Amino acid sequence: MMKKIAKLATVCALALTVGGLSGCSSGGSTSKGNDSEILVWSQVTGPDAKAAKTTFDAYNKTNPRVKVKMLTMKKDTFNAKLATTARSGKDVPDIAWVASEEVPSWQSQGILETWDELIKGTKLRNDAYLPAAWKAGQVENSQYGIPGTMGTWVMYYNKDLVKKYVPGAMDDGIATFEEIEKAGAAAKADGIYSYSNSWPFQNYDNLYLQMGGKWTDGSGSISVDNQTSTKVFEELKKLNEVGYMVPNGKEAIKLFMNGKLIFMPEGTWQLSTVKDASFDWGETTVPQWNPENLVQCSGADQYVIVKNKNGRSEQKQKGMVAFMEWLQSNQLEMLKSGVNPSAKAMLDNPEYASMPQSFLLKQEKIAKAVQVINTPGLSYVNTEIDARAWDMITGKAEIKQTMQQIQKIAEQKMKK
Repeated sequence: MMKKIAKLATVCALALTVGGLSGCSSGGSTSKGNDSEILVWSQVTGPDAKAAKTTFDAYNKTNPRVKVKMLTMKKDTFNAKLATTARSGKDVPDIAWVASEEVPSWQSQGILETWDELIKGTKLRNDAYLPAAWKAGQVENSQYGIPGTMGTWVMYYNKDLVKKYVPGAMDDGIATFEEIEKAGAAAKADGIYSYSNSWPFQNYDNLYLQMGGKWTDGSGSISVDNQTSTKVFEELKKLNEVGYMVPNGKEAIKLFMNGKLIFMPEGTWQLSTVKDASFDWGETTVPQWNPENLVQCSGADQYVIVKNKNGRSEQKQKGMVAFMEWLQSNQLEMLKSGVNPSAKAMLDNPEYASMPQSFLLKQEKIAKAVQVINTPGLSYVNTEIDARAWDMITGKAEIKQTMQQIQKIAEQKMKK
């Protein structure tokens, strides 16, 4: 879902995201007088939006004192309207559903309120959620976000092709870049690829951390102009040059579904397509540089409170908390798209436990490797990575020089 957030995703972030502008202001006022409704803005689109609506409707059918209304819109519209309404104080939503990496950005603009006072003595506490997801909602030790679902960049693989070209590689459930290269060498003559780079920043983020990279320098400033970034793109460039990587412009998902791609890094949300494959497939972590240093990046969308100059009644505030508490154990419909819950209450749900993506949280070793990124400024870096990655991979742009430019752009945008 975080990818959809970033393209709508995504995150997105993450990374959320439907609908149109019409209706965004209709019935949208959140003044003190409208105590019977909580207005939630989101960026969720497609099947995810339908699942979210079904979930919200299910909550309203429990006859809560304060019901919930969700309005969805495209990401650009969402961002523009949220910034505008927050400044004007008119038609402000009560809650905005955002990607984890967006929390520090919105907070720095001064448009968010903390949950700190509202959640004291409630079920909304750190031990009720995956630690990484809970931490992703924090800024300066205050809780600005309550975690929702987790859309994660994982990897699907063709079991038949693994058995044919790199037997035993998946016996431990982890695919390394060394194994991907070995598979590529064996399968190349048959016109089969071993790796894809369909969403560059996701692959970059994971490999960067696996190689030991740090997002900030000693002073806490964003720092990506370094040898680790260069090493990441040198590896990706090599995979492309030797013909193991799906070329830019070709659709990885089509190649995978047609049995022409062995390992496909993709989002958990791609489950709706992969589940219809005619071959035996599996889902695992993103490919690893060093299996002894597992890193699995994830998004963890957050519900944030938007400042309202008119304030909110005690009844509405209690209603917001009640809704967040209810979501802890009632996200099953949303999870069917392939995302994971962030609330521990869902982990023992038998239907969720049978879902292929549940390995991320059910397997202790992998769960400990999950990292939810909300580093200030990284969203700017990732936007540039998406735009420039293929130029570095194909040799159209020099890697070191490009990363220097990306570093400067991120620094400049953080000053605005």
